[in-house]
Amino acid sequence: MNQSERLAALSRRQFLKLSAVAGGAGLLAACAAPTAAPSQPASGEAAAPPASGPVNLVVWYQDWDGANRIMDGAKAQREEANPEVTIELTPIGYSDLFAKLLPAIASGTEGDILMMYTDWVVGTDVSQVFLDLTDVTGGTAAMEETMWPAAFTALDAPEGKIFYLPWLAGIRGAVLTVNTEQLAEQGIDHTAFGSWEEVVEAGKALTEKNADGKIVRAGYSIRSSQYPLLWSLIWQMGGEFFDRENGQWMHSTEIGEQAAQLLYDVYHTHQTCDFDLYQSEFEAVSQKLVSIWGDGAWTASVQNDSAGVPADNLVTPRLANAVADVLYPQHIAGWGLSKRLADTGNKLDAALAFAQYIVGPDSLIQAFDSYSGVCMTKTVYEDPRIETVKYGLMSKRVAEGMWPIARFSGDHVANHGPASTEFERALRQEISITEALANMDAYLQDQEDQARERIRGA
Repeated sequence: MNQSERLAALSRRQFLKLSAVAGGAGLLAACAAPTAAPSQPASGEAAAPPASGPVNLVVWYQDWDGANRIMDGAKAQREEANPEVTIELTPIGYSDLFAKLLPAIASGTEGDILMMYTDWVVGTDVSQVFLDLTDVTGGTAAMEETMWPAAFTALDAPEGKIFYLPWLAGIRGAVLTVNTEQLAEQGIDHTAFGSWEEVVEAGKALTEKNADGKIVRAGYSIRSSQYPLLWSLIWQMGGEFFDRENGQWMHSTEIGEQAAQLLYDVYHTHQTCDFDLYQSEFEAVSQKLVSIWGDGAWTASVQNDSAGVPADNLVTPRLANAVADVLYPQHIAGWGLSKRLADTGNKLDAALAFAQYIVGPDSLIQAFDSYSGVCMTKTVYEDPRIETVKYGLMSKRVAEGMWPIARFSGDHVANHGPASTEFERALRQEISITEALANMDAYLQDQEDQARERIRGA
């Protein structure tokens, strides 16, 4: 999502770490037990009458350049099409929106249409956070005609229920980005990669070392994607790391250790990257110190437009001997509607129409003129206009290759930072893989148990 997404990604990691220590659980708990909203009258009271006449819609969304262009265009189009509806756009910085969203919902002071990232609300009962859209959108089957089904499983929701409209995603780990110029110098065609092992081999050919044997250019860096990639590898090898039904975390298995060893070997056997070349993979890519990386599909446009790095995206190839064709795409951005809109008649209709417009072709296609990530709306890529925007075909190729095999874990852990840190400690040879996976499971289990207890007590 251009340069601001990079800054947002940094702030996300920092903010989530802080929130887990200093009140993040409190925010989730607050949302799990919201105060009564006008759309949920107390027993014996009459429901609020449907809205009539002019409608004003308040829209909260993350303030970044790409979103501002999308939202300004959507506002102008919808207000022209329906002069009775006034749309009040409220752009809010990432950290502020994250900190504000759940407490505002709990107190009934949120906007009508709300942008969110699924990892913000993963630790809650989503049915207590956003309005149930199942019936008003025509049901799951109807929505899955226009959107990939996997996108509706990023949160643990009652089966067949819809509580948000998927929007955009960077899909860190499920996509690789390459410096096409550096690959061309070695005669490597990234579009021909048939397996993840072939990517590693290409990384070995692309890696450059100095006379002392130190890496001066990483052929394939997994630094930013190693944690989500671990999940994909475990699934591809036929294993599991989380039981969605009973909430048990289980990285500490034979397959879990084998998958972790594959990533360990990238550093210490294949030596396509190390921990000494850079502190920030993103900045190293900008300096052309990395040839292949997995920080997310959005980085291709940012690196190309801001740093002059010729870049292209491809779906992360699966293991050569994979027993399951699956990839974990990390969290996604989406839109929810305030529960206060229930039984408000034409105001609910107007809010739903605007939200559906935002995730549809007329609004979204323009985003891919400057954004190389993906959306989850099939009809965007079926529209011939996608070929007229700069990153349209790149996004289409990746979205159509990845979303049909995407899988989410269904866990309730809002902050995976400490688990990711434990895994990196193993890759840095500070602790063993066995110890790291055990530490990950212990932390994640504690977080999962707390989240489920909050949800049960709501």
